[in-house]
Amino acid sequence: MAAAPVLRDIFNAYRTHQGEEDDGFLFEDEHAPISRLDVLVYRPTPTANLTSFATIGMAANEMSGTPGPGGGGRAELQFRRRGRLTRSDEGAIARRLANLAIHPFVTSTQLNWGHMIGLGEDFPTFPGCRAVFLAGPLSADGLDYVRTSVGAVRVINVVPITDTERERGRNLPPVEFAQSLLEHVDIFAERSQ
Repeated sequence: MAAAPVLRDIFNAYRTHQGEEDDGFLFEDEHAPISRLDVLVYRPTPTANLTSFATIGMAANEMSGTPGPGGGGRAELQFRRRGRLTRSDEGAIARRLANLAIHPFVTSTQLNWGHMIGLGEDFPTFPGCRAVFLAGPLSADGLDYVRTSVGAVRVINVVPITDTERERGRNLPPVEFAQSLLEHVDIFAERSQ
């Protein structure tokens, strides 16, 4: 089956912004809320020592439920991890992102910048990080939205956080919490225990 036009628009925007992907993982289940989800992998380059991941497929459907301020609509996830990873670690991260992508469709909730989600287990390659913070752009050149034929699709950055960071995040406005993370820890690397 051909990809929905919105997904082609997202794929083309990723290619323009990040170049050609190095690899990818495909998750298919005709009975799942998202029948097909791709997780693209961009490996480190000489100028950027980050392995990046981007979902394509979540935006095929609008999230249901009550949108929060600025929430709702369509979204895709991005994630970055410092350094080169094994193929097994890439696969574990891709599976976690696929599970996060179906979260709003299973729970009838919205995902939005500033939300925190408990995972019940460590995020792959981030020991001690049992939750994630969902953020907007994490750098000046980061994507906030992808303009598509069906409207803007929000790009949500997934940031693994520790229990201590999650507690602090509950007491701060989301923008302040994101700034404090960026100032005090390397959010792209595992935290020291």
